Amino acid sequence: MHQCQKVFQNEEEAKAAANLTIIEILSNPSYQDDEKFDKLLNQFIEQQLELDKKIQKMIQSQIDALNKTKNFMDQCFNNVEKCEQQITNLNSEFDKDAQFHRELVSYERIFFYRKNIGLMLDQMKYIFKVQEEIDKMNQTFQNGNADYENLHYKLIALVDIRDNIIEAVNTSPQYKQDLSVILNEFQCLSEFENKFYDKIFEIFLTTIDASIKKPQQLIKALQIIETADKSRELRKKDLIYKKRVIQTIEKGIDEKFNQKLKDANDAVQILEQSKFSSADLILAFDHTVKCFPKHYNIFKIIEDQYKVNVEKRIIPFLEDEQKVTESFGTLINLLSWVDSYEQLLSRVGEQTESYVALRCKVKSYMPIFQDHVNNLIIDFSEKAIRKDKSEQQTLENITKLIRTKQDLLTYFPEDIFHFINQQLDILGPNLKGEIFIEFIRSVCGTLSEVLKKECKDFINELPSSEQEGEVSPLYLLVLQTNNYYKCMTYSNETKEYCLKFCNELISDRVQQIFYQDLTGGFNEIINQLLEKSCKLVFNEINDQIIPFLFAPKWQNENLIDQALLTLKDYLKDIQILMLNQIHFNKLVKLIFKQLITIYQEQLLFTYQFITGIPKGFFPKLLTNLSFVNEQDKDKKKKEKDKKAAITMILSNKELLIPQMQRDRDVIMNSIEQDFITQVGKTSAQQYDKILTTLIKSINNPKSELDGLLQLYPQSFEQYSLNILEVVLQIREDFDVKQKQQKMEILNNLINKKQ
Repeated sequence: MHQCQKVFQNEEEAKAAANLTIIEILSNPSYQDDEKFDKLLNQFIEQQLELDKKIQKMIQSQIDALNKTKNFMDQCFNNVEKCEQQITNLNSEFDKDAQFHRELVSYERIFFYRKNIGLMLDQMKYIFKVQEEIDKMNQTFQNGNADYENLHYKLIALVDIRDNIIEAVNTSPQYKQDLSVILNEFQCLSEFENKFYDKIFEIFLTTIDASIKKPQQLIKALQIIETADKSRELRKKDLIYKKRVIQTIEKGIDEKFNQKLKDANDAVQILEQSKFSSADLILAFDHTVKCFPKHYNIFKIIEDQYKVNVEKRIIPFLEDEQKVTESFGTLINLLSWVDSYEQLLSRVGEQTESYVALRCKVKSYMPIFQDHVNNLIIDFSEKAIRKDKSEQQTLENITKLIRTKQDLLTYFPEDIFHFINQQLDILGPNLKGEIFIEFIRSVCGTLSEVLKKECKDFINELPSSEQEGEVSPLYLLVLQTNNYYKCMTYSNETKEYCLKFCNELISDRVQQIFYQDLTGGFNEIINQLLEKSCKLVFNEINDQIIPFLFAPKWQNENLIDQALLTLKDYLKDIQILMLNQIHFNKLVKLIFKQLITIYQEQLLFTYQFITGIPKGFFPKLLTNLSFVNEQDKDKKKKEKDKKAAITMILSNKELLIPQMQRDRDVIMNSIEQDFITQVGKTSAQQYDKILTTLIKSINNPKSELDGLLQLYPQSFEQYSLNILEVVLQIREDFDVKQKQQKMEILNNLINKKQ
């Protein structure tokens, strides 16, 4: 069924659509049923009626819109006619008054002349009774409740007349005599003028107090000053009264400082008695600034004059270097005073550094002051360490600590950092910004250098072996390792204490200084102590075991087993005494690394002993470099016999390789079973690779050697070329040219790694 949804533009379009619909219905076979057709016909008739209503409504709305438009247009035409009539009337009236408009200019000029004549007559009245007027003003002025603003306006009027007469006298000499008679009437005016302004300016001597107690009077005084300067500006004269206000304020501040500081004889007293200045400036910001016009910039004027008064009293003290160096405390007090002053000013939005000259002068003394502090640290540290050595590092005390299972520590770390914390208590609150950073850098650097020097001296003075009645050198090394570990702990506590005096801008830099100078310095010292401990542990092994590797005794006895048992005994004692597990782990790793390196060195040295190869090789870690007793009368014969026995071993792979493989297995089993936690899997694999590469280089087919050479630079490091030279000699399956080629290949690999 079709729905009539389309909106038609006119009646004809609607009728055409209706006819088309009727034709569609009649031509549709489905509508041949009479009952159904009647029903559809009725529906169509209803829709047609509804459509007719909509069309009528639409037509009516269009007629209404046209009527409204016609009415509006009629109104517009009426208004246009009225405007044209009004213009015609105005033109007519203007033509009638044309003569009046031409004469109006002359009337205005005459009125202006009349006004000026009136003003002149008023001024003439003043001229001929000036003395009388000034006497009245003087009488009013003496009254305590005088209206100064009204008086000031009268004063300005008289001053204007006087100045005009003076100007006329100066510019018209022919009337000088006549005008001088009139000018004599104004002689008493200058006296009253000075007296009046002196009274106005009195309030500016105590500007801050006046802004609190008498703000209205201060504001009126400023209004009078503003009016006076404007009057002078109109007469094109210098503006003197604002300048005098500023000079008077500065004078009042000077007088206040002279009164407050009259008993101050040195810098400390000056600073103490100048504390009122910062409070005054807060009051000036809160009260005085509100009373003054902005163009005065009054707060800066007051602040600058306060600063001038402080600096002119303090700087002479700072010019005397001897006085400064005799009392560094005054220098710190000065910095503290300036910082407190500027912190107070920051409350009122003043962020700039006020006392630049003072700061610069103080900073010029900071290197001297820092040297003084550094010398204190050096002296105290050296005394603390000497006292520690004489009283704490004794056999009796260390034995007691070990026996009672106390921490193997002495007192100098705690004493030194307690002293430094005391200096921070005094200086920390008073040093700010870059000065504080430089102070911390200097303290940390000085302490680090002092303790490095002490550690170096300690290591140099340490006996190479245990002496009867003396503390074991190894125990002393463990003791010092523990002490410097505690230094590291105390330095972290001091760092946290320092950060309390830092703002966010400098805290990261302070932490970096502690990390680089102190933590880094202590790690360096501890590493030196661990390396020395490692060497001491190897003293016994180097004398009794290592010299016999690759010799007949090596074939008959399990020397590496003996070496590892000795190392285990040392490490067992050290582990109990050493406080920090990380340091113990480092020591274990150092010991096994040294064992592997000494094993290489002994092979090289042994082969050099029998063949002279490698040339120029000299071991770094071996301490026993003799195969026979130097005092033995049969040295030459025994040396010859020794060479023959060693040659038999090194030239026979069936003797050499199994023993080297066994050494490797023993070392690696010891690491994996007892020290894998300390050595770590990565280092253990590296040690295994070193020993395995050495064994394979001697034993594997020559075709595999090129692949093994790739491992040499990392495995054998500085001994790479020496090891290869010996390996090629032991193998005996390379001719001279091939040996040279292999050496060149390795040399190129080493150069690439660098």
